Amino acid sequence: ECCGCTACSSICPKKCIDMKEDNEGFIYPNVNVIECIDCKLCEQVCPMTKKRENEKGIPESILARDVRDKVLLTGTSGSVFTSIMEYVLQKDGVVYGVIVDEEKVVNHIRVDSQNDNRISKIPCSKYVRSEIRDIFPKIKEDLTSGKLVCFSGVPCQVEGLKSYLNRDYKNLLTIDVICRGNPSPLFLGKYVEYLEKKYKSKIVDVRFRNKTFGYHSGTMKVVFGNGKVYFGSARTNYFLKAFFSDLCSRPSCYECNFKHIQHKSDLTLYDGWHASELANIEDDDRGYTNLLVHTDKGSKLLKEIATAYEIFQVDAEKAIALDGIMVRNSAIPHKDRVAFYADLDEHEMDEHIQKYIKVTSKDRLLESIKGIAYKGGLMATLR
Repeated sequence: ECCGCTACSSICPKKCIDMKEDNEGFIYPNVNVIECIDCKLCEQVCPMTKKRENEKGIPESILARDVRDKVLLTGTSGSVFTSIMEYVLQKDGVVYGVIVDEEKVVNHIRVDSQNDNRISKIPCSKYVRSEIRDIFPKIKEDLTSGKLVCFSGVPCQVEGLKSYLNRDYKNLLTIDVICRGNPSPLFLGKYVEYLEKKYKSKIVDVRFRNKTFGYHSGTMKVVFGNGKVYFGSARTNYFLKAFFSDLCSRPSCYECNFKHIQHKSDLTLYDGWHASELANIEDDDRGYTNLLVHTDKGSKLLKEIATAYEIFQVDAEKAIALDGIMVRNSAIPHKDRVAFYADLDEHEMDEHIQKYIKVTSKDRLLESIKGIAYKGGLMATLR
């Protein structure tokens, strides 16, 4: 049932809980029972043991996107998080966000300067569990020093942080992103090895959702040191296909404890696929973000940076029905999920994927004509 948030290891006064990878690459608490003093703080802090929130009242719901073309082009959906980061850093604050680092590891990092060249990598989707060990104590240290802190993550990470802190900090902003699930870093590592072998070069940049053919036809973009660039959608990309087939996420993701509309975060973000239906606007295929505003702090933040966005008030239940099915629902595990990880080391990546989820000739044909259709303005017709 563990979600891997690390709250238990972070709060242990004896530092006798290590988060260790299992054979699927997911971290779980490993307790040194000799050092343990049975204080039960780890049990008390675990967000998985807490009762699910009763859905009383519906939070404010808005649709938004950044007004800057350059920011909108590089972001995943409406690029809402970019201006939030800029606001915090302009106030000499600290941002904790997620990047794909130089080793192709998905890491939570600490950023305290607008000159940090890693900033541009944070507002992009990463379909894999982030390395978050040792982050919560650093956040508490920054909060205690009086710094404005913004933490972004998936709902279980935000609730784990809140439970670990065990008090409300006025100088803490929390942003969570609705997720389908969290594949393991082990699987990502195997996929990276496969691509680097195939393209005979090290990967220098990865974008899990790039607007290669517009927002509605996003692809994984991989850039190699030899100058080659690979694009692939969930139709043919092995990693994305496994993820969206629900083959590779953490076991707890399939019975997620955080699937409800009332979150502990200040703001919740998710995709805005049906912008034209929600706000009666023309969808130009550049992307929008849906937001749920849970606190006065979140509302005040958006008002202070409102000029950075196009903003539309929308009906929360309609937005969730059209774009936010994962707000309340967990993914259903693929029937072969356990087997998928059990023999992950026994095949080459292409052979392994084809064993469990076929990439057909039709899939490859449709993928190959996307570029032509996009350049000819025919993507909407093709979809």
